[in-house]
Amino acid sequence: MLCSQYILFAALIAVLSFGKAMPYCYKSEYRYCNLKPSIQAYFSESTSYSTPHLLLEGTLPPLRHFTLCTWAKAWKVSFDGSFIFSYDLPQLDNELLVGIYKVSSTYSPPYGDNFGTSYSQVHYELSIHVYNQQSRVICRNFVAGKWHHLCYIWSNVLGHNEMYVDGIRCAESVTKIADNYIIQTGGTAVIGQEQDIIGGGFDPKQSWIGEIADLHIWNEPLLPSQIRHMFRCNFCYPRGTVFSWLREPLIAKDVIFSATDVCAVDIQPEPFPVPNPYS
Repeated sequence: MLCSQYILFAALIAVLSFGKAMPYCYKSEYRYCNLKPSIQAYFSESTSYSTPHLLLEGTLPPLRHFTLCTWAKAWKVSFDGSFIFSYDLPQLDNELLVGIYKVSSTYSPPYGDNFGTSYSQVHYELSIHVYNQQSRVICRNFVAGKWHHLCYIWSNVLGHNEMYVDGIRCAESVTKIADNYIIQTGGTAVIGQEQDIIGGGFDPKQSWIGEIADLHIWNEPLLPSQIRHMFRCNFCYPRGTVFSWLREPLIAKDVIFSATDVCAVDIQPEPFPVPNPYS
């Protein structure tokens, strides 16, 4: 649906709600707009005989930059990583891989106690692999069992990468990966598993357990404002230019599709700028 069809509507909303974070239609480089997510894919826990996943029938084009965004709900996250999207080449694992890690850390009370007790604390880290090089950052607003809007950004300019949860950038990555590299075409892409061999070699401990909806990939780094607008469940936001959810040929293996309620509850606008808890 053409983005221009929503311009008058967005303008009217902006006039009625001046000063709030408003939806808008993107410029001409995004000719088509996406509607609110309507279909989700459920990935049950993997076993030795069942490895739920979606296999893309095509491949990815060469990429100097990418943004991958998706709605996701993880019922369980592994210390070994739970992976959303895996792209491998015949000659190289983890050409492009994104996921989440569960991390446990130990801390002691700041003023101590009489027993020297230490406490265990769990948090989550988002992860990007490019050219088998990894960057991980802590994301304190991620909670298992809850819908989140996740975005992963990588650029071959100095290997810069960023990760977002619900429109807020996670801790700044100090690890630059795949500087000046171009992600190669001709590989195999899988949603919901991590490939150890092309199209297979799945490890149940690294599988995605939960729901995924509205996964898109763009061949450029999206702006923080664009990511925030997608998280706000606006009526109009760009489809992926590299991959667009359920608009590309997919082969489903043990995956259950159903209607999603990810945007059924209205998310209240926030004033800009959105505070970053890591800055």
